Amino acid sequence: MTPSIRAAFIFAAALFTSDAAQAAERTARLDVSNVSCVTCAPIVRRTISRIPGVEAVTVTVTPGGRGQAVATVTYDDARVTPAALALASTRAGYPARVQARR
Repeated sequence: MTPSIRAAFIFAAALFTSDAAQAAERTARLDVSNVSCVTCAPIVRRTISRIPGVEAVTVTVTPGGRGQAVATVTYDDARVTPAALALASTRAGYPARVQARR
């Protein structure tokens, strides 16, 4: 293998490794509206879980009804953003917004 080819392989390996090293597992909480029946929460969970980079989703209906729920999403921040998670839920008919970090 010539030195220039070896250098190219090292450079490529460094690029792929650096992306993986910078990626982190994060958790986002979304306030979700229109969750008014027993099938709504599973639809929200399934919709968000299909997004590449999402590792886990739980949807908890807020006590007292009123169609509110909280989606807790574990995701890879190198592949998806909290805003994209909220947008997916909103497009499925369940308006969502990212909760402010505390």
